[in-house]
Amino acid sequence: MSVPGARVLDIFAGSGALGFEALSRGAASVVFVEAAIPVVKIIERNAKALGVQDRIEIYADSIDRLWKKLEPRFPFDIVMADPPYSEGWEERLLKEAPWDGALSEGGLFVLEWGIKKSQVPSLPERAGPMVKIREKNYGDSVLTSYKKEQEVTP
Repeated sequence: MSVPGARVLDIFAGSGALGFEALSRGAASVVFVEAAIPVVKIIERNAKALGVQDRIEIYADSIDRLWKKLEPRFPFDIVMADPPYSEGWEERLLKEAPWDGALSEGGLFVLEWGIKKSQVPSLPERAGPMVKIREKNYGDSVLTSYKKEQEVTP
């Protein structure tokens, strides 16, 4: 995954570990989305401790309510999601997110999900403008990567 200079969206951010890792690898900026206010405070503290407050934005809300608000920041080069496994977010994200605008051409969507706890047994090979390029099992978790195909102009 090419990170230097990337604009990253970290949804279901938790402590922000994935987004902060992207920053440490040279991402230009990260937008964090986390609905739990106490956890948002952890992201804020981590950003301050790492001295990266000027390279991040934090939204304390659910991603399904934020897509419209995030449109001015589109497109992102990398979108990462680690949603709660048992709530059906995998399919919702793949089917309902505005990938045409949210993800840059050639951009990556990386989704962590659980084989045993998720509501789906597998993820599709294609989702909107994206094609699955990699899937790796890590015990009960799976990391699936999609790449937005470049538009072909006639």
